[in-house]
Amino acid sequence: MSIKTTVAAAAALIATSTFASAADMAVKARPAPIPVEVWNWTGFYIGAHVGAGWGETESTLTSFSAAGAGVLPVNIPFSQNSRSGFLGGGQIGYNWQSGWAVFGVQADIAGTDIKGTTPCGVIVNFLSCTSKTDWLATVTGRLGAVVLDRGLVYVKGGGAWMNTDHRVNTLGFGPVGTTQLTSASTDTFGWLLGFGTEWMITRNWSAFVEYNYIDFDKKNERFPIVVGGVFAPGGALNVNADLKNTLSIAKVGVNYKFDWGTPVAARY
Repeated sequence: MSIKTTVAAAAALIATSTFASAADMAVKARPAPIPVEVWNWTGFYIGAHVGAGWGETESTLTSFSAAGAGVLPVNIPFSQNSRSGFLGGGQIGYNWQSGWAVFGVQADIAGTDIKGTTPCGVIVNFLSCTSKTDWLATVTGRLGAVVLDRGLVYVKGGGAWMNTDHRVNTLGFGPVGTTQLTSASTDTFGWLLGFGTEWMITRNWSAFVEYNYIDFDKKNERFPIVVGGVFAPGGALNVNADLKNTLSIAKVGVNYKFDWGTPVAARY
């Protein structure tokens, strides 16, 4: 065998051994990926909100009555009162997320200072009408869609209850002050439609902005007439009126969602 042949064979043997050894070496493992938290809306929550409300109260006289004189039916527009003011309260609810869709129910209650005063009367505005809403409560269902991973846009609808005090005063002129002529407190039910957006700040805390429109049922209320600073004895003098209320609410708030042992979901 020639020297060239021997050298070539030796080189081939060395190369084969080197590649075999390299193949037997362990491959260094890749670093584990960092988990990314999956934001999820499912769970019970409780929160608080503040906001403003504005709307109208329309009243129409439907009858006059006096002891011993029977009832006189009428249909006379009496006042159209624009109201506005602030509110603040709390809410509690539950959300359930399936894919991008979020379904929920929520109940809330708020104390309010939504009020307004306007001149009123029959033909001539010789009186002053005041309406003031003291509290507002709602129960609604929500349907939302997840956006940008931790955001939620939603619509809502349901029922609302409102307590409002109504007063009719005489107008004061010069040294003569105002005098309360009649008053009544009403609890009214209505339907609500709204929409909003909510954003998860952390796994448990979120903040929202929301608008609601509420249309309350027309309600007929009895107003006893005050005579000489006191209500007429035995309800001797009364006026009945239909009251129709609408209300718009704009509010902002925060919610705290409870985990209650729910494991943290993550994706890689």
